[in-house]
Amino acid sequence: MLVSLLALRFEALRTAVLALDGILVLALLADWILTPRPSRMRVDRTMPETVGLSNEFERTTRVECGEGAPPAGFAVELHEEFPPAFEVCARTELNAEGRAELAAPLAGDPTGGPDRARLFDDGTVEVARRYRSNLRGVHRFGDVRVRVRGPLGLVERQRRFHGGQFVAVEPALADLGNTLRLAASERWQDLGVRKIRRRGGQMEFESLRDYVHGDDPRRVDWKAFARRGKPMVRQYQEERGQELMLLIDCGRRMRATAAEGKHRGWTKLDWALDSALQLAAVALAKGDRVGAMAFHEAVPAYVAPAKSSRQLQRLREALFHLQPSEGAADPERALRELAARHRRRALVIVISDVADPFSVAHQKRALASASRRHRLIFAALDDPGLRRAAAGEGVPVETRAAAMELIGDRQRALRQLRGVGVRALDALPAEAAGPMLAAWLDERRSFGA
Repeated sequence: MLVSLLALRFEALRTAVLALDGILVLALLADWILTPRPSRMRVDRTMPETVGLSNEFERTTRVECGEGAPPAGFAVELHEEFPPAFEVCARTELNAEGRAELAAPLAGDPTGGPDRARLFDDGTVEVARRYRSNLRGVHRFGDVRVRVRGPLGLVERQRRFHGGQFVAVEPALADLGNTLRLAASERWQDLGVRKIRRRGGQMEFESLRDYVHGDDPRRVDWKAFARRGKPMVRQYQEERGQELMLLIDCGRRMRATAAEGKHRGWTKLDWALDSALQLAAVALAKGDRVGAMAFHEAVPAYVAPAKSSRQLQRLREALFHLQPSEGAADPERALRELAARHRRRALVIVISDVADPFSVAHQKRALASASRRHRLIFAALDDPGLRRAAAGEGVPVETRAAAMELIGDRQRALRQLRGVGVRALDALPAEAAGPMLAAWLDERRSFGA
């Protein structure tokens, strides 16, 4: 700019300035011609169809420049539209040596920053990006904008690729495999089942299976061990399969967040679904018929009890998208709906929380009425923040006193529910699976046919 201004004053500089401008125009034109044409580009994006809540997953995007691909080394930058509920965990970035690798997202940038890489010899490049979602449901990934910089760094050509791709975020069930393995080997204590009451009836031999580390050595069948050359364990059948119905509260009480760290942002409903599906998997593996119903002011989801090989998947598909509603749940209506849809006697586990002191009488009446038809377990999910406040962890005295009063109201409400023949559990959301498994197993063995 300064040289151009001087050329206006001094005629001797004009020729030099014009020559430099011509060289610059030629350089821009050459850079434009050598840069890959956006109309020839092709983008393929790959990601899983389903992912677990709060679990990281990887998305890869492959860019092809088409026929007449340019030499390697062109810088490529990708910008992607992704759902606001998703968090960028890592993106592709060029390191100091010019090689592409996964790096931390840009601080302060809600998009995490673009993915950057360089084209290979064949005019293609593949970049990876890692996401995590703290919101269940079906989410849409939008357009991809690809920008390629010319070899001289003077020109950038870009193209927006339209289209969408959907990802279903389901309950994580991260420990499901371990839960099923421990349940199969009868290691209930490792699942949080501290005590099992065995009442009545003799156990009948059912089958042999391979020994799993942790099995009771007294169950080893030594004759089968000698015949097969590997340790075999006797399995016993205490009862026939039973009916289990899971009723999951989706009302406003389940909106409270109840986790930190990896599970930050999880609501009580997230933990309720995770615990319910783990219990369903164990019950199905034991031969029970399992169904589920979600309720708030209405009944948004219902799955009839069954024990087929696809029942767990049916439950996941019916429940994974549910979110807490703005209104209060109506357990009385839900239990009436259950009575109309399912007339057989069943073990019903209601996963919810105790009502406030003004509504506990309504909750008590609903559960008392249902307990005359079904065996009922009420799993109340507590608020970990309330417990911390009552323990006095860095809170004012007034806050601690209010928290202790609320806990007192909660304990009184639980005693009222237990007084009408309801088995009431009290657990933190992240720890509810163990007590629920223990209560289910105890009821199952107590009332086995």
